[in-house]
Amino acid sequence: MIVHVPSRVATPDAPSFSTAPSGETTGIAATISDTRPNWPGRRTATVLLGGCDLACPYCFDPEHVGRKRANATIARIAEQIAFRAPVLDGVVISGGEPTVSSALIPLLEALVITGLPVKLDTNGTSPDVLSSLIADGLVHFVSLDVKTTPERYDRLTGASRVWERVERSITAVLASDVDHEFRTTCYPFAIATEDVPSIAARLTGGRRYALQQFEPRRTLDPAATTVTPYPADELRRVAMRCAVHLPTVVRGV
Repeated sequence: MIVHVPSRVATPDAPSFSTAPSGETTGIAATISDTRPNWPGRRTATVLLGGCDLACPYCFDPEHVGRKRANATIARIAEQIAFRAPVLDGVVISGGEPTVSSALIPLLEALVITGLPVKLDTNGTSPDVLSSLIADGLVHFVSLDVKTTPERYDRLTGASRVWERVERSITAVLASDVDHEFRTTCYPFAIATEDVPSIAARLTGGRRYALQQFEPRRTLDPAATTVTPYPADELRRVAMRCAVHLPTVVRGV
């Protein structure tokens, strides 16, 4: 388990995961930090849940794809976030893929006492879980990855029948009142820029579409670090075409 205590927030008496009590652990590979820009405009605590049902070669959090155990109970995580609540604007639950973790729902229920809004990062492969979280008011913002065009999904992710599940998640988000954005990391071997507007068309009615620049720094497949990202100007031109369907931004350029 990795624990980052932000230097800009003085927490000398905050509970420490390194001294978490013994007992049943959660299976969480948890990073707690409010320094990651995971919710633009907000200072957040971020909890990363280990484990993922996909194997995207360009994944930038490869250490959280595998399932790991951590010496931290859900109660301890909620305790530390509650301690920081006065200086936070929200909590981000990411991974890995949070919706495949048995710790997700108990964690979200424990975080209710903090009064902080929760942003969920998801790949959309668990539409029933996502729909339930939205209906129960356990998440307040959903960031849903749309990785590529439907016909390329299985080959890219190493899984089967992925798109039909992602499509159900897209439909659930669009039909709800939950705040949200859709995201596509523009990895050249995953998506051709000329195909991105067709994805945007499927997201019509969404609140925001974020095109994220691929960064060849740390990836699940080491070979992906040798791939040259798309030029920034090309991504900006594509974003203008996508904006016909929904508001579109470019990040990481």
